[in-house]
Amino acid sequence: MTRRGWVIAGLAAALLGAGGLAVWATWPESVPPPDWSALYDTEARPAESIAPGTVVGTGPPAGWSHLVIKSLPRVREDQRAGLPSLTVDKAAWMFTVFAADVVPEQQGPHTRYRLRAAGLGLGAAVKGRGDVVLTSDTGRKLGAELGLFGGLILDKGYEVQRRAVVPVLGPTLGLVDTPVWFRCQNGHKLIRYRYALLPDPATGRLDVLMWSLGADGAGCGELAEVVRIAPSTIDEAELVVDRKKVNAFGAPSDDAFAVERFPPGKRQPLPADLRPLAARTRFTADEAGELERRLRALP
Repeated sequence: MTRRGWVIAGLAAALLGAGGLAVWATWPESVPPPDWSALYDTEARPAESIAPGTVVGTGPPAGWSHLVIKSLPRVREDQRAGLPSLTVDKAAWMFTVFAADVVPEQQGPHTRYRLRAAGLGLGAAVKGRGDVVLTSDTGRKLGAELGLFGGLILDKGYEVQRRAVVPVLGPTLGLVDTPVWFRCQNGHKLIRYRYALLPDPATGRLDVLMWSLGADGAGCGELAEVVRIAPSTIDEAELVVDRKKVNAFGAPSDDAFAVERFPPGKRQPLPADLRPLAARTRFTADEAGELERRLRALP
């Protein structure tokens, strides 16, 4: 944890006494994330940031044509025993949002649609406004009750979210690789979900497919299934706990919580002959075109 994090956590314990809040003063050291940067071309880019103050309900947020997925993490009911109530509450305090922007273009007498951007953000509930995208710097200005730890939670969340990569962004295909803590056979791993954004040039409708690139090494369900994500999906992402990653005071490490299920949607096997192409992190124009063609042909 940074020096600022220890100071804030220490102040919380001193001001509010022992018990539930004191465990946050003993937050374990951060887990070094894997470095995937060398896997991608220099042309790969980060996703756009959704502007702080953007309200995210159950449909597209302002400035974006499509809500791809909004995740509302929470510790699963049967995983809560023995955890301090503060830890359980804070695990559910923040939401994540993934949006896309498909824009019209006039081509002679015809209107065609193209994918402009993919955007990511984090936020929390703000009284009287609903769920709002926040950062640690803007949260209080936007009316959020950050308390003593909200800013740290947002900073940690953005630290992970900034590792998202857009390896392909074209008019009719976007690929977005997002990091997710996932329960694998041998513990929790930071894996990559790959989302394929497929806009219909004629109507602007957006089809979204998702599969897992897995973690470093094998054994984490990589490339086994593809999920068709419905428009404006709300994912009640239930978290499971690795008890070995929760210390004696009840404070979790970065990898203590993970999901063990993909987001909701229609699932089907990812065809074996498509997997090598679906796993690539560097694409020529022809390879990106072939991946788009194969994905659009899936039922």
